[in-house]
Amino acid sequence: MSPELADFLTRAYAKRAEVVHMPELATALTKEFYDYLDAIGVHHCNFGAFELEGGEGKVTEFSGSRLPQSFLEEFTAELAADDYVLLKARELTALKPTSIFEIGTAARNEIAAFHKESARVTEECSRHGIEDGVAIIGCSPVAPGATRARFFGFAFAGDAATGKLIRARFLELQIAAFALLDQMKPHFDAKFEGFNYNLSGREREILAQLARGLHRSQIAFELSLSVATVDYYLGNIRSKLQSQTLSESVAKAYRFGIL
Repeated sequence: MSPELADFLTRAYAKRAEVVHMPELATALTKEFYDYLDAIGVHHCNFGAFELEGGEGKVTEFSGSRLPQSFLEEFTAELAADDYVLLKARELTALKPTSIFEIGTAARNEIAAFHKESARVTEECSRHGIEDGVAIIGCSPVAPGATRARFFGFAFAGDAATGKLIRARFLELQIAAFALLDQMKPHFDAKFEGFNYNLSGREREILAQLARGLHRSQIAFELSLSVATVDYYLGNIRSKLQSQTLSESVAKAYRFGIL
């Protein structure tokens, strides 16, 4: 294990104890990840969660990127549907849940053969420094009732020299990527399901009491609130978490990293 990777893993897992709120934790982890990439000389990595809709790529969450915001918006609105990395998810199966492959203009012939329009997207990305690199994508376990498959992806890239470095250190990069994914999966799940962590402090407090197994009257007693006030907060919690029952609310709270 390189000193840079060891330092990243140590700092990343320390963040879990330091930062409680998931959005802030995701931001802190992303910074640590890019600091690690800078330390080893990899200056481009796009990562996040995505779905396939109608056979086309649909970005759910661009959690990390150093591409200009204007290009990210263009990519999401106009290019994602034909992006090679996203469309490669169609090849994933239960027996092959992850895939690693070349990206960038150096792989243009293979990309064009896979999907003609993907070559155009590759050329557009190369204008912003994504010239040569390697991507890893994989299936993400879905929640009960989910109707579309979910995926994650990391695209490490840069110029030709960076591409060589990425290939030489790709095992290490995979370890870093999966360590990051392990901690950020609750954030991805929340984005997939349209939850934006808009619970108030009191609502999170009541969720914690629910998770302890307390009933509404017990929560009211514990927090010195009226039962009607607790009911009001419980209604807000169910609405914000899009839950049919309070048990589902607690389950989602754990899955989204709230509890």
